[in-house]
Amino acid sequence: MQRTILGRTNLEVSRIGLGTGGASQIGRRTGLNEEQSADLLRRAFDRGVNFVDTAEGYHTEPIVGRALRGRDRSSIVISTKKSTRNLKVTPQTLHASLDQSLNQLGTDYIDLYNLHGVVPQDYPQLVADIYPALQEAQRQGKIRFVGLSEMFNEDPDHTMLQQALSDGCWDVLMVGFNILNQTAREKVLIKAKTQNIGIQIM
Repeated sequence: MQRTILGRTNLEVSRIGLGTGGASQIGRRTGLNEEQSADLLRRAFDRGVNFVDTAEGYHTEPIVGRALRGRDRSSIVISTKKSTRNLKVTPQTLHASLDQSLNQLGTDYIDLYNLHGVVPQDYPQLVADIYPALQEAQRQGKIRFVGLSEMFNEDPDHTMLQQALSDGCWDVLMVGFNILNQTAREKVLIKAKTQNIGIQIM
């Protein structure tokens, strides 16, 4: 499995990561039980995939935690996300969600903690009120790096991520980039590369 460095995090990750959301949610929506879904993750790990992406909104964090049991924690890079869309996020709710994610994942730290589905109109408040809470969690050793994911269907021009790139405080950005819409190439990806910001493609 080919690996790469995830921007300025210096985390070495497999070029192909394993997502646990989407239409399938690692088989949970197509008839697999939790143990069968966890086994899919174990098989991927055994074949060299070392990057797994989950989120509180996917309800798959416990399955990731099950797959990690008995495995060298430092060998797997975990990315999870705190939901923000149509929610009032405060430092208190962020810390509560983070602690719940840590518990469900069965780990004492998360490699990459993202604000999930951020839209342009919410971004200023999240930077002002929530980014300091993320920094506090970093100081506590609960998270290593911070990132954002966009709400691609609502923000196809990547307005929020362009704001985030101007701020320069995020380690990783999760961007919508596919065969039907490649606008991120010019609006996000090139600038992110010059800033050595890690990119997750969704």
